[in-house]
Amino acid sequence: MDIANCPRCGKLFSRMSSPICELCEKEEEQIFQKVKQFVEENPNSPLETVATETEVSVKKIMKYLRDGRLEISSGMGNGTLKCDSCGKPINRGRYCDTCVININQQVTDAFAKKMPGVVMHTRSGDRKR
Repeated sequence: MDIANCPRCGKLFSRMSSPICELCEKEEEQIFQKVKQFVEENPNSPLETVATETEVSVKKIMKYLRDGRLEISSGMGNGTLKCDSCGKPINRGRYCDTCVININQQVTDAFAKKMPGVVMHTRSGDRKR
């Protein structure tokens, strides 16, 4: 069991799957839900407006986008997020669809070289939430 201080509140907690304590995790989820609700009620709002109206930092909203929990709509700022591999504008996550396919192929090829005869594949729908 890994015990640590929560970097957000400082309390000791048993770090199992989250880097923050359970109470802070619940508070973080409430913040996310506030942003999500605003975006659902105000589609196409610019990123800065979402941040101002929800009182949530642009940095935190960008993390939600990078984590794939939110998706950029046309008014939110096309080009705000870029693929970590090729730089192409994306609406969520870290990589564009083309780079995801390429990375998956590279992993599959590398795995096939290490373990000949074992077939790898991805499950359909893994990228959708």
